[in-house]
Amino acid sequence: MAPLSVLGLSPEYFRKPVTMKPIRILIVDDDARFLTFLSRTLKRAGFEVVTASDGCEVPELIARVAIDVLVLDLQMPGMNGFEVLRSLREALPTQLRGGGQRPKVIVVSGRDEEDTSDFARHLGADAYLTKPLAGVQLVSAVRGVLAN
Repeated sequence: MAPLSVLGLSPEYFRKPVTMKPIRILIVDDDARFLTFLSRTLKRAGFEVVTASDGCEVPELIARVAIDVLVLDLQMPGMNGFEVLRSLREALPTQLRGGGQRPKVIVVSGRDEEDTSDFARHLGADAYLTKPLAGVQLVSAVRGVLAN
């Protein structure tokens, strides 16, 4: 086995803490029990989670906090998921935290019609999941949109 110095690595390399930016996910759903389920699932998977119960909160949160992934319900009072997608698509990069990058969007909805899924994707959704869903499906979808 070659010594570390031959590989260009010093022993100090292994003593340095790895500082990776945590992946921050904003979950928006008006159903408190489902919101708690999604939040716990993603926290257990190692993600940092921010929650909101109304689509009206999204523009302000995204302007204030760098969000990597948005998990979004479609049917909510106030600002629905389609309106949130539209506002994200129309947002100027200066209105977005985290270098002006729009977050990846996963729609989670009880509506499983193909035209609803297509319209959500047309407005900017990166993935579409239907309720009910297992936690593993959500975690897999998050990892999938982050990989693309």
